[in-house]
Amino acid sequence: MAETERMRILVAEDDREMLELLDQVLSEEGYRVKAVSDGAAALKELETGDFDLVLTDIRMPHASGLNVLERARASYLHQPVILMTAFGSIESAVEAMKAGAYSYIPKPFDLDELLAQVGEVAHQVRLRHDTSPAAIADGPFPIVFKSKAFQHVMDLVADVADSQATVLVTGESGTGKELVAREIHRRSTRKDEEFVAFNVTAIAENLVESELFGHLKGSFTGAVSDKIGLIQKAAGGTLFLDEVGDMSQAMQIKLLRFIQERRIRRVGSVNSDEVDVRLIAATNRNLSERIRQGSFREDLYYRLSVVNVYLPPLRERREDIVELAYHFLRRFNKEGQITGFAPEVLALLADYPWPGNVRQLENAMEYASLRRKQGTITKTDLPQWLGTDAENQPLDGRSLDAVERQHIEQVLADCQGNQSRAARILGINRRTLGRKLKQYEES
Repeated sequence: MAETERMRILVAEDDREMLELLDQVLSEEGYRVKAVSDGAAALKELETGDFDLVLTDIRMPHASGLNVLERARASYLHQPVILMTAFGSIESAVEAMKAGAYSYIPKPFDLDELLAQVGEVAHQVRLRHDTSPAAIADGPFPIVFKSKAFQHVMDLVADVADSQATVLVTGESGTGKELVAREIHRRSTRKDEEFVAFNVTAIAENLVESELFGHLKGSFTGAVSDKIGLIQKAAGGTLFLDEVGDMSQAMQIKLLRFIQERRIRRVGSVNSDEVDVRLIAATNRNLSERIRQGSFREDLYYRLSVVNVYLPPLRERREDIVELAYHFLRRFNKEGQITGFAPEVLALLADYPWPGNVRQLENAMEYASLRRKQGTITKTDLPQWLGTDAENQPLDGRSLDAVERQHIEQVLADCQGNQSRAARILGINRRTLGRKLKQYEES
């Protein structure tokens, strides 16, 4: 199917001759066009229509192109907006780019240039349908991005998905390691089988072996019945081991043996069973450093990292911040009464270092949506820690560790010392928070 056949474009332009020209040219190219002559009509179409692209003038009666941009971004995740602007409105267009516009084109413009930009969007729409279906962004496990940095990640995901290679996903807490692991599984030949996720730090260390490999009744105190382990449960599918860098030395040996032999032995059993499972591991630890320290096995590292997928932190892909903020707003805006963000909020979000990465941004948007029931989210709706760090504290010149420590301590203070609640807001587990607090006490 041709790319243009999938493209439905909303064109908003108050100059009648220009509107008719754009309608004609785009229609001749094979696009499906809905043309309206003012901002209010464009807003109405956005309420009822599903468009792949919005092409709008900035200055229009009743509602501006910036209003149209805000509504489009608040309503739909994958709807690019291209702004057409006269020379005197270039500054507004640049601000709109910061607010999430796909691009802008100054008037008078060359039609070939405009068609080239529209063609780029058409290509993205085709990729979204064919290789990155809407389920990636709108399903239960969304991956939302705009940056080239994360596009490189998704390109590697596409390359490795159909192989049987073991994958190690690395990156800071909250960068989306499990989401990427699920996407690898979803694109693989194992997609119709189980995806089983297990965080090795989520339970007591002495129970990890039983959880992974299973056990026989009576094999230890509390083993009141036979149990199938998670590796066997994931047979035919994918097993995702999170925070593998914190696995004990004893479990590292057992995991290494399984990877080598692809056989498991339940606790208390003398027999072993062969299991066909794809293994994806993840860690926020520097495994090379842990190998030097002697706390992680080098041979296990090489077995796990046949393919290494590194997820950049949010501060290194700032183009994604606005995309993600709007995405989370849509998720939490259940009644559809919140219309978007004030410009100063978007600027604040874009400038914040986000030591807790995407999870931290998600929690900030959930908090803001609870505060603001309808209308535009303003700075007063944001968590206090975000405003404090972004406005009153000089972030430049400080190390990331210092920023992270200040942020953690501020969140903990806001939660009146409740570590479980603070960990949820920070997007890390309770044990990780406890470990960081212990480090701060010792430093």
